[in-house]
Amino acid sequence: MKLNLNRETQIQILRYIYISICGYGFVFISLYLLVDLLSLNKSTAFVVVYGISYILLYTLQLKYLFNKKHDRKKFIRFCISTMFFYLIANVFYNIFLYFNIHYLICTALTIITLMPLRFIVSKFIVYK
Repeated sequence: MKLNLNRETQIQILRYIYISICGYGFVFISLYLLVDLLSLNKSTAFVVVYGISYILLYTLQLKYLFNKKHDRKKFIRFCISTMFFYLIANVFYNIFLYFNIHYLICTALTIITLMPLRFIVSKFIVYK
């Protein structure tokens, strides 16, 4: 199955990957600092770090990725999708933790699982 993507979508995917790498770099470093250095509970650290990450994500995606102007409808759709993905990410993360997988690997598995779906929802629902 060949996926035919226009040039704009290809550029958006590359930008999305770049934003994701930076954002998830922040997530991994912050989790390491909070869990390993400050001995914060793994689940609590995940909730805090992901919350901060999602706050930064709106602005980056709005301006840099989709080149859109802020409006209330976009922001509301972003908040709804963020709540959905925030909940799902926490469920996945804690399921992986339940199976005694290292918390950083749990984070990576959660990211890999949700990343493609988040792009699709952002492009076609949130920032349409």
